[in-house]
Amino acid sequence: MSLIRHLLVIAILFGASVSSGASAQSNSLARSDRASTTSSVPAEVLVVLAKEEPGDIDPQLKKLTALRRPPFNSFRSMKILSRPKLKLTPGKDALVSLPNGRRMKLTLLRVMPDGRYKVKAAINRPNKSDYLPLLQVVASAGDPFFVAGQTYQGGTLVVGVIVDPKKTAQ
Repeated sequence: MSLIRHLLVIAILFGASVSSGASAQSNSLARSDRASTTSSVPAEVLVVLAKEEPGDIDPQLKKLTALRRPPFNSFRSMKILSRPKLKLTPGKDALVSLPNGRRMKLTLLRVMPDGRYKVKAAINRPNKSDYLPLLQVVASAGDPFFVAGQTYQGGTLVVGVIVDPKKTAQ
């Protein structure tokens, strides 16, 4: 596996910070997380096919500065495959089907006191129903975070998640 692929397996975050602690990644939410919010939050998922071969970059992706930085800037073509919209409800899983047959599970853990969102993301194993814990992030409204590394059609799937996309990051 190439160095780039290894780097892409790790979540690349822009405008989001990784929240550490393996114990916090348990299947159930901590009581303080459950009580922190009760409303749903809109989210948008960008499913992108990125390739190192020269080609076009979707104009909608050109404005996302995180995709112009390493390791994403090694991709010479990027095409949006889908852009599902969903609602994130605290403590409830939202599923997004990926074109390679896997599913991404997103869970809103809580709304932070400063208005950012603590989100857990996981992708199921091939041909399995269980999910591998991937990451927890604290994301600002309207600011995407990215997960990459799944191979697909000669390229790499890059999945961006924008929580509360109508708001802009401060």
